[in-house]
Amino acid sequence: MIQKLAVLFWRDWLNARSYRMAFLLQILGSAVPLIVLVFMARLFSGANVQGISRYGGDYVAFFMLGGVVATYSLTALSAFSTGLRQSQTTGTLEVLLLTRANLFTIMFGWALYPFTRATIQMLLHLVVGFLVLGLQFGNADLLAVFASFILTIGAMVGLGLIAASFTLVFKQGDPFTAAITTASVLVSGVFYPVDVLPTWLQGISVLIPQTHSMESMRLALLQGYSVTDLAASLGALVIFTAVLIPTGLFSLQVALNRARVVGSLAHY
Repeated sequence: MIQKLAVLFWRDWLNARSYRMAFLLQILGSAVPLIVLVFMARLFSGANVQGISRYGGDYVAFFMLGGVVATYSLTALSAFSTGLRQSQTTGTLEVLLLTRANLFTIMFGWALYPFTRATIQMLLHLVVGFLVLGLQFGNADLLAVFASFILTIGAMVGLGLIAASFTLVFKQGDPFTAAITTASVLVSGVFYPVDVLPTWLQGISVLIPQTHSMESMRLALLQGYSVTDLAASLGALVIFTAVLIPTGLFSLQVALNRARVVGSLAHY
């Protein structure tokens, strides 16, 4: 299985590198959030922003970690459906399914390159935040950070598999990804604390994994909260992971079986 995943990763790397202008623009595009952070730091330097005192009171750190978690989680959400869609349009999906690799191995192989790229970008943002913006992570609880990171990936992989099943059935129309992306940006606390939302929107935000990811990641990195301190947020992520991954695998299998029955695997 590892060899098959490595082959799929290498294929995506060669494909990305072969389109040099697009590859260069992707690299330059990853620098845009860093430039935004620099100007945000100038704007909010010393400002007292309501609602973020429990995160240390630094809005730039609050904003940066929200963006990092949102970008990484949305990569997990879209990686599977994007790889599936590309294989549909290039006509390689049926060929891949005729190999010894099953659909789930192929799906995770498609996600390896986007995950690697997102991880490098995330680390770059944290390094720039530390070296250029002077953000302090000295009190971070690394075990809690790691637990939050792994559980975030687990929950978003589950959602990504469900999104891929929608892509397999509806082709271009994927309302699931659009709905999750919109909800996460609006109510999960990317740009502002969840506490400033109306009560009914706060109730909705609890149902979104990214809300708990951002809460636990910010408190673990900026305030040194331990796994025990973050029991509520991490427990929610455990539940999301335990429910969403089996649901995603099941929905993907159902969608694949349906596509085979109606003969729509090659349609795009």
